Amino acid sequence: MTEAQTRIDLIDIELNNCGWNVNDTLKVIQEYEIPLNENLPSHLDKVKRFVDYALLNKTGQIIAIIEAKRENKSVDSAKTQAEYYARRIKNTQGFTPFIYFTNGNEIKFWDCENGSPREVLSYHSLEDLETYRKRNENNIILSPELLDKNIAGRAYQVEAITKTLETLNNKKREILWVMATGTGKTRTVISLVDILLKTGFIKRVLFLADRRELARQAMDNFKEHLPNQSRQRIETETFEKDKRIYVSTYQTMMSLLKNSDISQGFFDLIIADESHRSIYNYYGQLFLKFDALKLGLTATPIEFIDRDTYKFFGTQNGNPTFAYTYEQALQDGYLSPYEVMNVKTKFQENGIRFKQLSKAEQEKLRNSGFSEENINFEGSQIEKIVINDDTNRKILTTFMDNCYKHPITNLPAKTIIFAVSKAHANRLASLFDELFPQYNSKVAKVIVSELNNTEELIKEFKNENSGFNIAISVDMLDTGIDVPSIMNLVFAKPVFSRAKFWQMIGRGTRLYDEVFKKEKFLIFDFWGNFEYFNEKPEGFEPKEQISLNRKIFNENIQLLKTLQNEEFEYIKEEIKNQIEALPKDDYFIKSKKSLLSNINEDFYNNLKSNFNALGNISELIDRIEVKEPQELQFRVKVKKLQNFKFKKDNKLIEKYINSILVDIESIRQKKDLTEIKNNLELLDICSDGKYWFEIDFNTTNEITDILAPLMKYKPKIEIKPAHFDLEDAISTISDIEINHPSVNIKEYEENILKTIQSLINKSATLQKLFIGASLEDEDLENLKNDMLSLGLSEEQLCIVFDCKSNDMVEILKNIINKKEYKLPFLLDKFIETHTLNSNQIEFIKAIKHYVIEKHNITRRDLMENPFTKYHKMGILGMFQGSLMNELVEIIDDKETAV
Repeated sequence: MTEAQTRIDLIDIELNNCGWNVNDTLKVIQEYEIPLNENLPSHLDKVKRFVDYALLNKTGQIIAIIEAKRENKSVDSAKTQAEYYARRIKNTQGFTPFIYFTNGNEIKFWDCENGSPREVLSYHSLEDLETYRKRNENNIILSPELLDKNIAGRAYQVEAITKTLETLNNKKREILWVMATGTGKTRTVISLVDILLKTGFIKRVLFLADRRELARQAMDNFKEHLPNQSRQRIETETFEKDKRIYVSTYQTMMSLLKNSDISQGFFDLIIADESHRSIYNYYGQLFLKFDALKLGLTATPIEFIDRDTYKFFGTQNGNPTFAYTYEQALQDGYLSPYEVMNVKTKFQENGIRFKQLSKAEQEKLRNSGFSEENINFEGSQIEKIVINDDTNRKILTTFMDNCYKHPITNLPAKTIIFAVSKAHANRLASLFDELFPQYNSKVAKVIVSELNNTEELIKEFKNENSGFNIAISVDMLDTGIDVPSIMNLVFAKPVFSRAKFWQMIGRGTRLYDEVFKKEKFLIFDFWGNFEYFNEKPEGFEPKEQISLNRKIFNENIQLLKTLQNEEFEYIKEEIKNQIEALPKDDYFIKSKKSLLSNINEDFYNNLKSNFNALGNISELIDRIEVKEPQELQFRVKVKKLQNFKFKKDNKLIEKYINSILVDIESIRQKKDLTEIKNNLELLDICSDGKYWFEIDFNTTNEITDILAPLMKYKPKIEIKPAHFDLEDAISTISDIEINHPSVNIKEYEENILKTIQSLINKSATLQKLFIGASLEDEDLENLKNDMLSLGLSEEQLCIVFDCKSNDMVEILKNIINKKEYKLPFLLDKFIETHTLNSNQIEFIKAIKHYVIEKHNITRRDLMENPFTKYHKMGILGMFQGSLMNELVEIIDDKETAV
């Protein structure tokens, strides 16, 4: 395709779609002449002096230029020439236009005075470009001085925002935060948004969550902390375009994109809550569509974040922009620790076997129509293909006997039970009411997505005085739900995803000290999940699911490698039809234009030499809508049968013939339907397995085209699990050693040290000792109660810390006077009360690490390794004036430091 054809067939159409009417000379000038000067670079064409397109603002000035190349040329070949033209235009009008260079398939956008070229899917609207221009004129430099610490003022939150502002100042556009659940990701991001909106660095922000409840929760947080910023929660396919903050779910936004025209620069920042692999599949279109800054938030521990997440957020080296782990938050006293009770029933451990049942149970089963061979189930099959009510009773009674109780009502404290399925959740609720009728069905309730009153139930569960203390759920409460008073989690289902496992644990990690003080929470694991992750720390992530259309496409590629002549042409035509059916307006398809640019008649005529290209296109076929899944499933089976017949794999041939015969038999039962009745003779012929084995390729295709559309009448096979009520029993109850990162506190002494450190971080009484204040009798009583509640005694502390006196105050003074306990607290306060850059924050974190490791530190240490890694002069190069003096006073441990 020539450059002229590229412009007419590709560029003009796209410009018109974006509001740039190429025939309106008040908006677009084609072949805009550029006056040359003596500084023309030697390698540029001295004859051509025309910009392909000049895009005009409302005053007739050139807001952007487009330099086009023919379709088969690299877009980057236009870069130098376009930059020269932009500089010449600036000399005339006073500001530099934005630059696009394109070959019709790929488009790059370049703000050449403020960053590097970046790929975009389309062209910005005039409003988008005017917003960018205004931002450039303001020359915004982001600074943490604007940080509102009433929103997010903890040291790690300040550090996250500071690092992000510096990242944005350095022109980077992707950011990834890894923050443990319960550490205030949303508050921290709201504080960041506050700075970006106040400075005019962004105009609009979109916050995305994967569920309505999480979107509503985020909206409430924005309303609370940024009440003066206009905002809207997008819940339908229409929305107001004059707001600053938008909150929505991925699903709603995808629906909106299909039915609304929104420019690619409408949002300046997109925040992806709980970022994980799913956003790169279907929901990744949102990030392809919008030319926006991207901020990903995840609680998944760093070592288990998949490579795609790092790549998506521009951190291919595996280092997020900022990370704050659960173990660090636990050490700092910002999250609650937990214990795990590993519980198994007899049936879960040994399965349900007829011979192992009592005589009475065997007789009961026989009377119910079950035979001996029917009753042979593995423990892992419970709640999947076999249900046993008494197993669920044992789960509930064990939980009720051992759970943390509310100290006032004596009800179970706030609890989430994670069920296998919605039916399982409802069954658990019914059994709970049966076991504990005194609660009048008010304590344990089911929360699942299809209920009409889900939001009301969640509000009731969050209310500390509601009496609704046990929420039984499936997936709905696994992530994002914020109920700090949760004291119990019940894993009544197996979990295989590491990310999901941590998200579920995170439901209990938040601190709570209102009606009572939460010191830790308890996890009941009835499915060996902790044992599983101890053995397989990375867990199991399901493989990518491919569509039925793509399965057919892949089978056809294999057939092409075998077929010749007429048969080859038949499959070639099928492949061609699938490629032509790709939705052209799909943003994922648009982003892969270059893959499709060479798909023409020459490509199809030389298909045998293009198998690799077909393989690359395969993933695009997933974007074709699946309208008749049962028809496509049948076609996949036939395609596989054809391939295995060519390979002469008799075992798999027999497998797929049998599966096809089952499908045919199922629709033969629908003889009363006209379409089935009209094809009964063919169905009778095709009910013979030998017939499928012997028919040739062409006949197979002919009858498949008749039979496949009939498969929509195939009845859905619903396999109901066997439902028993056999007496089960608890076989083992044990505490489990946690071998994964974050909570493995093995040694007795280490446990005490961390407990003390946690108390130091949050005890106002201990903090009085930091500054030498005397303690009142009430302070001492509170302190002793705190220590006792943590399971610590004077005798234990004397042994561990080698104290001569057993007086509690003397012991604690001896402990907190050690710099390894006192300095981390003081240094965090220093970060929270001063405006520092990220390097200074890293330097202070290094001090904390050093003093914990070495148990002491002096000002001389701050001018030696490892501190000289940050600056060759150590602290002298990192801090100046009063800031350095104050920091040195803290290091010297002077009372005036606080």
